[in-house]
Parts: sequence; structure tokens; C-alpha cells
Amino acid sequence: MKYAVIGNPIDHSLSPVMHNANFETLNDDSTYEAINIPEAHFHLIKEIIEDKALSGFNVTIPHKERILPYLDEIDDQSKTVGAVNTVKIEGGKWIGYNTDGIGYVTGLKQAYPDLQNAYILILGAGGASKGIVNELNKHVRPKLTVANRTMSRFDNWDLDINKISLSDAEKSLAEFDIIINTTPAGMNQNKDVAISLDQLASHTLVSDIVYIPFKTPILEIAEEKGNPIHNGLDMFVYQGAESFEIWTEQTPDIQVMKEAVLKHL
Repeated sequence: MKYAVIGNPIDHSLSPVMHNANFETLNDDSTYEAINIPEAHFHLIKEIIEDKALSGFNVTIPHKERILPYLDEIDDQSKTVGAVNTVKIEGGKWIGYNTDGIGYVTGLKQAYPDLQNAYILILGAGGASKGIVNELNKHVRPKLTVANRTMSRFDNWDLDINKISLSDAEKSLAEFDIIINTTPAGMNQNKDVAISLDQLASHTLVSDIVYIPFKTPILEIAEEKGNPIHNGLDMFVYQGAESFEIWTEQTPDIQVMKEAVLKHL
């Protein structure tokens, strides 16, 4: 079987490293590659995938929403989030799934076992945030709080959450057990942070969905304060493991997948 990840740019992706290590460990001769598809060529997606004879593929930025019109079916998570990161090709049908939320929450549970009782603040209201909120709502009892710079970003949200501005979030940081950054602040070598952590309580876990860099600026600041931190490596590995199960109905070797990524980082 052949699998791939599509995106633009895609050179930085460690998905091939992770999945091929898993295939090798399971004595599976399947292969996984990265395919760069510029936005201007995306209308050729069917031809590109069929030419590669893929059995399934992952979708990353900026194509997670763009892929939707090309799918025959999508799961409930994808419908709620409005984005797909995994496609299974079965009997000529393209079926879309979103494993980002479940991947993140699976990792977060290991970092914070008492997740169901946690008061959680999510920074950012983009697609990644929505997927994580939708999945967290299945596990957490207190109502989730989501903060964004522009409140109009919530106009297409129909999830039961508290919606606040980033400036209000800064003032009430001490109320939360977990703070999750889903904004792009801190990615690609920029030193931005979404909010000031001056009011951070000493027990609060600070998490970021990014794993490159391994410690984003918000995590560095939190660690300097003595707070526990959690990056996006687990999300990356567990969303990949979930994709593998969807494609193959087999159990992946998650430890091997994680070690392969860490070795390259």
C-alpha cells in the first residue's frame, strides 16, 4: 500500500519519517511520502492522488478545508470542525476524517491525568482550536473557555463554550488549570506570544500544539516561571497513529513513531 501527506510547503514534514518507521517495525512493506501541491494546482488533486495509486493520505496546511469538496463522505468530527486531515480511499470513494483533536487530547491526558475536572483556556479560534475544543468537550466537565483577538472569528462556532478576548484572558489566567496555545505565535522562529503570562498561577500546565520548535516562546516563559509545559509532539504522533488505524485497521507502534520523530528533532 502507498500513503502520503499533502500540503504546501511540505519539505519540513516528519510524517514520512514517523509512518515509515512504523511500517518497518510492523514488517509492512507499505510506503509513505510527502507530496507538495501548490494551491494553484489543487484542482488536479484527484489526478495527482490516482497517479500515485494511494490507499490514503494525510492533509496539512493549507489544504485541510480545500479538500472538502473532493470527498464522498466525511465523519462527524470533520463536519463540526469544517476541516479534514485524513482521507481513506476505499472502493474508489474518498472518506474524510479529522484526527487532530483526538490526537491532541490523547497526549494531553498523559500530561494531565485529571483532565475531566480541569478548567481550560484555549488561545485562538482557528481550525485547530475548533477541533481540539470539539474533542475536549467529550472529556471535560467545566465549560471550556476560548480566547481570540477578534470576536467575529466565533461567528461560525456553534459549540457550547465561554468566548472571551485575549485581553480578558490575560486578566483571568489564574483561574485556569491548563492553557493551550493554538495560535501561530512562536512558530517559524518568531518570538511572539499570544498573551502575557504575568498572571499565571504556579500550578497551571501550559501547552502548545506546535512541536517545531520543541519549545515555543510561550513554553519557554512558562518553564522559566516553574510551570509544567507540554508541546505538540504527542498531538503529531497520536493523530498519525489514529490515521494509520483508519487506513489499515491495525494497531500502530506508537513508541517507535515517537522515537523516530524525536531522533530527527
